This record gives sequence, structure tokens and C-alpha cells, in this order.
Amino acid sequence: MYAIVSRNERRRAEIAITQEGMQLTMRNAGERTPFFTGLLQEMFCYSAGRPWHTVTPGLKDTQIYAQSGLIRICGALEGLHVTLSLAFDEHHLLRMDVSWENRTDCMLNEVAVGLLFTLPKRGKEKVTIPHMIYNNNPSSDPNRVVPRLGVGSGKGFICEEHRLPIPCVNVEWADPVDPAETGARYFTMFSIPNYVETADGTVHYGSLGAIQEESRFVAAALSGVLMFNGEKDTYYVAKNKTEPYHGGYLDFAPGYTLTKSYALDWGFVSRPGHAYREIVRKGMELYAPEGKKPLSLEELVRLKTNALDDRWRTDGNGAAGYVKFTDSNPFGNVSKHPLHYMYGWTGQCLKLAWCDAKLGFEGGQEERISRCERAVDFYLRESRTEFPGVRHSAYRLEDGTWDDFHWNKQPVTSSRAYGETMADLAEIALLFRESGREVPAGWICALRESANFFLGGALPSGIYPAAWLMDGQPADTMITAAGLPCLIALVKTYRITLEKRVLDHAEAMMQRYYELHAETFERPFARSTLDAKCEDKEAGMYFFLAVYELFLLTRDDRYSEWAEISADWLLTFVYMWNPAYNQGSSFRNTDFSAVGWPGVSVQNHHLDVFFPTYEFWQFGRLTGKPHYERWGRMALDAMGQGICTKPGEWGFTVVGEQGEGFFQTHWNHRGHSNKWNPSWVIALVLHNALRFRDTPA
Repeated sequence: MYAIVSRNERRRAEIAITQEGMQLTMRNAGERTPFFTGLLQEMFCYSAGRPWHTVTPGLKDTQIYAQSGLIRICGALEGLHVTLSLAFDEHHLLRMDVSWENRTDCMLNEVAVGLLFTLPKRGKEKVTIPHMIYNNNPSSDPNRVVPRLGVGSGKGFICEEHRLPIPCVNVEWADPVDPAETGARYFTMFSIPNYVETADGTVHYGSLGAIQEESRFVAAALSGVLMFNGEKDTYYVAKNKTEPYHGGYLDFAPGYTLTKSYALDWGFVSRPGHAYREIVRKGMELYAPEGKKPLSLEELVRLKTNALDDRWRTDGNGAAGYVKFTDSNPFGNVSKHPLHYMYGWTGQCLKLAWCDAKLGFEGGQEERISRCERAVDFYLRESRTEFPGVRHSAYRLEDGTWDDFHWNKQPVTSSRAYGETMADLAEIALLFRESGREVPAGWICALRESANFFLGGALPSGIYPAAWLMDGQPADTMITAAGLPCLIALVKTYRITLEKRVLDHAEAMMQRYYELHAETFERPFARSTLDAKCEDKEAGMYFFLAVYELFLLTRDDRYSEWAEISADWLLTFVYMWNPAYNQGSSFRNTDFSAVGWPGVSVQNHHLDVFFPTYEFWQFGRLTGKPHYERWGRMALDAMGQGICTKPGEWGFTVVGEQGEGFFQTHWNHRGHSNKWNPSWVIALVLHNALRFRDTPA
């Protein structure tokens, strides 16, 4: 037997010569039950021709070399010479460096190679593939196209490495020996991405994913071929849309060598469902992320303030607010809808009002403060419905009418958007109070009215529905995290009114959201991105913000712990490495870096600026957790990319504008961004930047 041991002597990797062949075993020191056992001939796959397959023909003519801290194995795999080196790195991860070399005189065409790590199915595995699969996405709409792990021979999900913020596959399972004591075990396969660039400047990466069969689960690291939900040579190109994929196959000319590096991690988690946290911890060590900082805080504020000012609109009927889309660019209003205010979600009208007032108080600009007051007063006066506490969601300036979200063709009030709006109103009231201005009585009455509605608006499950009908009845009873912004609004309303019943209700409901989502992650955070109906970053973001606000109020260690749990889940959406882009792409031309950027959801595979950068930073400072502090600032700095700093840049003429979507993968147009610029892209960056600027470092 050949063995290597990690530097802290807690882990062992062993190669044993058995009757079946060479067997690799990974275990912890002192543990009899291994985390992985597999035969090498069943790990190396080789395929020639289309479609690819995961046949493992076995290594032949194998040789093994061992020296202090290193095992090297060589052998023949069909027409290729394979070398595999095993060694523990400084992070106690088992590094696997692999090369496939064509030492023949023949061209090998349309080849796919890779490594397969096969684990027996034990019944309730939880699989995490960052940004793609969270416990197989149980809350995703079954009628929508999203990544899923099906069950069947050779069926699975294999995607490009550049589609993964942390390139890995993580599997968690209950410990068969003593699940009550150890909680669960996990195994993670990380890739260290590298790429091949062809003569025409096209960049090709490897691929990662999983195959799920009746009796086994296979973590697969391949040379670039893809599979989407069991369909080979298929990839996901846009919302609810797939297409045939013709890439991923390699031609091995004589002398050509493909090299890849992987890192393997394994261990125990104390709580079921929390193995994803090990992805984040090890990923930060493995990829050592460093983001870009193209703009200072002052520059961010100046640019986004200019975009804010461009969105201010009034009409002859007393309307006042900030339009969701602008008609100031020469290409016009990209939405093609009439100019309108939207409250919450992609409009964030009152968050923009907060930004205007903040700038006004800081700079002694009464006009800005007045604009905020007018925007708030218009919304509170005109958005009311016949049912107390239920409000309309959007106002069209062209015809002076109000509109709503829709659910099964019925008008509804979105709990996410309404909660955001009332939380923003509470923030505005607090800003006025802290600035020595009297808070209008009507604002406080509106907060009390919405709080009373929220106090009675829960489902039998103890949480909020995704939406209410206009008569205050739930539009649906599905358990989702969509309504968490209403809980945040309650907590912020309590800071204004100091009504204990409001805080008590918020805390009781927070406990329920924790039990339903974060305690085991059987049901990951989902359905906050209103057009996606799936597991998404923003649902986890509002869980984090809710417990963060409760922690600020109570300093209860329970909320600090829950904030860390959700913060780590959010970080599975944040890029810890920077993919390369094709020659001629705007990302290549501008040296765009994805590091620090968050993705969106298991449906929408692009980058955007919707992230609690300031709260991450402040939470890290308050709790002595510097990695959260660092990620908060790194994310804000990264978002300085793609902002129009002079007319014509990034396709905009209004300085400070920024596209909603940045396409780091084959979802939409890889290496480019769009011109779709709803006002939240201004509001989120400016709201965070102003608070960073206001808080001493």
C-alpha cells in the first residue's frame, strides 16, 4: 500500500494494489469508514466521437512511483498516455494533477476525457453545484427549464467551468455509522480552471457536474463536453431556453498534452444540509480571490448620482418619483413600456428617494430632500387600494394610472416588492429623524398600517405568501422565502414606533423561516426573483438581511449564527475566480474581472449588482469575522466595472448608467453586458456606496 498524509496528519490518501486493480481510498486519520473508495480503472473515462460517453476502459501498463508526500501513477488509456500525481497542499486538500498526452503518430479526433468519482447512493444525498443545483432545486417551477439531476443510466448535469462561481461539485450524506453524533459527511471535488485558446481567439474550459443513477452518484470532471438535464451536447443559453452545443470535444494531435488540476476535500458537518459552507471556506483558500477596484467610493457616488438625477420625473397631476427606465439615451427606453415608477424589486423607487435625501442632508441640498418628500408623499397618497394595507405597485406617467403585479392573470401585491418598499419608507423616516428633521405623521401612519397588515397576513405555515390578492388574501400557499422583506419592514418599523408586538411577531416569524429553510436546507432559499420562480440569491439575501437587522437590535447570538449560515450560502453565488474571455469581447478588451460579482439564480446565469455589500462588511466588523468584511467591500468594488464614466461607454450616453446583466458564461452573450438598465441598478450601488462613505473605516 502507498499512502500520503496531510501536513496536519488528519487526512490520508492510499493506493492499494488489489485483485480488481489499483484502489484509491480517502479517509481521516483514526476513521475506519473512508469518505471515498474507487478503482482507478473506473475513474478515467475516454470517449471518441459524438455523442460522448463515460466509458472507463481502464488504465493499462500502469506504473506507480512514491516519494515523501507524493504518489505518481502512469498508464495507457486507449491512445493516450496518462499521468496522475497525488499530493496534499498547504490547505490539506488532496491535489490531483492529471495529464493526457498523445504519444502516438495518429490524430485522435473528437475526444472527451475526464475523471469520475463514484459514490454509492445512500438515500438522502444533498448535492450542491454552486449557482446551478441546491438539493436538486426543489422549489423551482417544474414547467421551467432549470438545472436538475434526473435519475437514469448516464443521466446528469454537466456544465462549463466558467458557469460556476466556485468550480466544484459537493455531495453530502448522512453518516451510516453514527448519524446522530457526526451529523453528516461530505465530499467535494474542486477544479482549478485552466483554458485552451484556439488560433481564432476562442477560449475553451473544462466541464464539471454530476450523474445520478439508481445506485450511485458520480461527480464528473470532464474536458469540456456538456449535458443539460440528461441531454448530451446541450447547453442553457437564456431564460427557459437550451440549444445544441457543438463544442467541448478535443482533437489530440501527435504530441498534444491536456493538463488539469483538481483538489479534493472531505469531512464532517455538524448540521445536515450545511456542507455547502465547506465549499466556501475551502474555496477562499484555494482560489485566493482578489477583485478589481476601478473606482473610488467618491467616483461611484458621483456617477450613480448623475444617473439618479436623470431618473427623476414629475407630471401635471402631482406625480413625483424616479422612473424605472430612462428615455434619455439615444436608443430610447429599452423596455418599450411607457415611463413608469415601480416600487420595490426592479424599480426601487423609494430606495432612490432615500439616496436623494441622503445626498441632500450630506450636501445641504434642500431640493434633493424635497424630491424625496414628494416621491414618498405621492406614493403613500395615491397607491392605496380599497383594502387597508394593500397598495398598488407601479404608476404609469403617460396615462396617470396605477398598475400591479399579476399572478395567474390576477392583480396581486408582491410580498417581496411591497416589503422592500415599506422597509425603504422606514429607512427614510429614520434618516429624517437622525438628521434632525420631523418625520411626517402620515409616514408613520402608513408604516403602522402596513405593519398591521403584515401582522395578520401570514399563511398557516407561519410565513408570508409570495403575493396577496388585492383583497388581502394569499395568492398562493407555497412555502417560499419570497416574503422575507415584509419581515425586514416590521423590524425597521419597530425602530420607528417601538411597538413590542411588532418586534415579537418578527422574531417569531424569523424562527419559522429558519426552520423551513436554513436549519437543514431541504428547502433552500427560493422564489424571491419574481420572474424566475426558483432557488435564487435574493431569497437568501433577504434572509441574511432580516437576521442582520434583528442582530443589530438584539445582539442575540442566534441571529449572528443564522446570518453566517445565510452569508455562506450567498457566497456560493459569488465568483472566487476570473474566467478568461474570447478575443474581441468587451470583457477581454476592458480586462473585466468576475471576482466578487454575484450571480442571480439557478435560472438566470449572469452577474448583477443585487447584493448586500454594506451589510456583509458591517456584519464582519461587528462580529470579528474579517472574511465577510472583505467580501462586502470586494463585491462593491467589483461592481464599479461596467459603469458608463463618459458618454458612449458600455453603450450608454448618460454617465453613471450600467447594464443589469453581465454575461460571464454562455447564458446570453458571453463576454458582454446588456443595455437593460432598470433603476435598481442605480439604487443598489448608490445605497451601498453612500453608507460605506458614511461609516468610518
